[in-house]
Amino acid sequence: MNEEQALMPESHLGTLKDVVFRQEDFLIGYMETDKRERIKIKGSLYGVEKGEEIAIKGKWETHPKYGRQFAVETWERPIPQTKEQVIAFLASPLVKGCGPKQAVMIYEKLGENAIDIISGEGESCLEGIKGIGPKRRNKIVESVRSTFEVQKVISELLVYGITAEVAMKAYKEFGPNAAAIILENPYELIKLDNIGFLKADEIARKIGILPISSFRIDACMEFVLTKTCYSSGHCYVEEHELFKQVELALNHHSTGDDIVTMEEIEQSVLRLDGDTIVIDEDGSIYPKRLFNYEKSLARKLSRLRGSRGGEAMSFLEKQITTYQKKNRIILAEKQREAVKRLFFEQMLILTGGPGTGKTTVVKAMIDVFKSVYPKAQIALAAPTGRASRKLSDVTGQEAKTIHSLIGYRPGDKAEYNNDNKLPANFLVVDEVSMVDLHLMHLLLQAVENDTKILLVGDTDQLPSVSPGNVLADMIQAGIPTVRLTDVFRQAEESQIVTNAHRINKGKPLLIDTTKNDFYFIRNDQPEHIAQLIVLSVVRFMNLGYDLSDIMVLSPMKKGPVGTIVLNQMLRDTINPKTAYTNEWKIGDRVFRVGDKILQKKNNRDKDVYNGDIGIIRAIDKYFDTELNEHIQILTANFGGRNVTYKREDLDQIELGYAITIHKSQGGEAPIVIIPMTTSHYIMLARNLVYTGLTRAKEKAVFIGTDKAMNMAIANDKITKRNSRLSERIIAEIHYNDRYKENERVNEFR
Repeated sequence: MNEEQALMPESHLGTLKDVVFRQEDFLIGYMETDKRERIKIKGSLYGVEKGEEIAIKGKWETHPKYGRQFAVETWERPIPQTKEQVIAFLASPLVKGCGPKQAVMIYEKLGENAIDIISGEGESCLEGIKGIGPKRRNKIVESVRSTFEVQKVISELLVYGITAEVAMKAYKEFGPNAAAIILENPYELIKLDNIGFLKADEIARKIGILPISSFRIDACMEFVLTKTCYSSGHCYVEEHELFKQVELALNHHSTGDDIVTMEEIEQSVLRLDGDTIVIDEDGSIYPKRLFNYEKSLARKLSRLRGSRGGEAMSFLEKQITTYQKKNRIILAEKQREAVKRLFFEQMLILTGGPGTGKTTVVKAMIDVFKSVYPKAQIALAAPTGRASRKLSDVTGQEAKTIHSLIGYRPGDKAEYNNDNKLPANFLVVDEVSMVDLHLMHLLLQAVENDTKILLVGDTDQLPSVSPGNVLADMIQAGIPTVRLTDVFRQAEESQIVTNAHRINKGKPLLIDTTKNDFYFIRNDQPEHIAQLIVLSVVRFMNLGYDLSDIMVLSPMKKGPVGTIVLNQMLRDTINPKTAYTNEWKIGDRVFRVGDKILQKKNNRDKDVYNGDIGIIRAIDKYFDTELNEHIQILTANFGGRNVTYKREDLDQIELGYAITIHKSQGGEAPIVIIPMTTSHYIMLARNLVYTGLTRAKEKAVFIGTDKAMNMAIANDKITKRNSRLSERIIAEIHYNDRYKENERVNEFR
């Protein structure tokens, strides 16, 4: 640093003249100071617009590439005070929904203190101003408040190595007091998306939190417990295993006096027990919400299990005979048994593999039930949008996602719940193997005890992504179940069905090359496998299949044949960029008209759900007259329905040319293509391959090695999920039985 630089003040008031963003989240630009000197600046000036006047504080440095520059440590946007400043600020891009005319009218009503008044009083101070309706008022107030509140939060947190992006998330989660909350307990950051314990721990050290702080130990305990449950599907973790993982996480940097002892870890559990975690009777430790869901669901299932109904057998025989004549169909003995059993049980589970006639039986059950109870209200549901549409196609009746049926949005109370029951006499739920503990809890809490329930699922498919093993646990607990085992002659002719059952029995594939419904293309190079997948998709499209007819399924996201690589290769081949292609780039993500996309989150407002597949049809801009700005939108078609996305919605979608087998559950397609390589050895399991194969309706194509396929077929060691739902159901049933017996005894006394 030279003498001139050393004498320069550390604080400057200047106007940002030019801005260029780099990947590292830093900003390189030019600022004109109050001395009219153009200097380079470097720092995290999040949300600063070109031409703004800001006060910055920092120090001079020389960058090897950018030369002399001012490294910004903190910055501040002065609150506008004069008429010109207030109007200019309100009319700037920082304030959504306000143009020059509205800015003048706001100043005329509120005066030079307009910004303070808007921040303090909110929307009410803008009422009565011509042209500023409710939508605009909300946007203006939100913009003004966030502009100054966010800047304060960011500047306070930057010095501790918290990026502007994380500070923004903290502001959205905790509000204007975000900095104070985080500086008191930085482990609150774990509540934000993508902030784990190790990252929060790193920030905590900079803030000065002691390694043996109870904040730190408790946060680690909760984080490890929750992460273990939700990544492995467990409802609880054994005490010794949890303590071992927590000790490892806490002491990864510690030495000497900083080491957290096992005694301190045990004290943490006692502090948290009953608040956010629960210690079960034998030392199993649950996140409190999962413990409550498990107990509540067991209680509800025991009540449904204990209820009985029943129609006269001869009457049912006539109804089934009438149904068969009307539909020109003959039900097999096991199928007829399932229909009859429905009328004798309050809750019934129907399970079986492909080709065993589950679809036929479900339709028969619904139609016979309607003929017996013509005025009954029937509700049909499935865990995903694709599964619900398939159920609707099969039955000819409207089917909804479970979320939509009970009116549930994550974070809110379901519309139909324990206090407001779902108006249904008969509830049918398909693809129950996908339903996790929480969702089944919500669904059954919304159902009356006298509602008849039919649960349909294949226990050999992958279990739910989230905690629980609900379908298997219910069957194990003795909930009435009909298992269809006979494969019908027509289905036996399908190599897809035949090989699905062979995989389930641990037998090798049996391929008849004279048929055209099952292919195994052998190649042992992952990069070549990826290329063959692309060529196969192109070949099927040339044969007349639509892009939406083809499912490319991979066991994993990462790797040379993972969905990330395959999506890019497939998009570059099928839908390459041209001079005429309309696309939307957000950071390092690009969406292009014609792209196949996957919906990642349930969105009831848009009626699109996790796992739905769509095609982008348009990317346009329109002018919102009320907000006085251009809005960019993306329109995608999902099975005939157009769904629009704004910029803030784009985190809900990703490319869907290739998806994981887990994401494919509940859906099906004429063509399914699956890579089989030992590079995915960690995921190679019998139920994974079985689930992927059974998505195919017409043709299945495996590309890879016999070794990988044989490894998968041989691996039937499904990871055990820690759950006590089954034993809780049994205990509740026994309790109810004893209670009823005691009541009967008391009647005779």
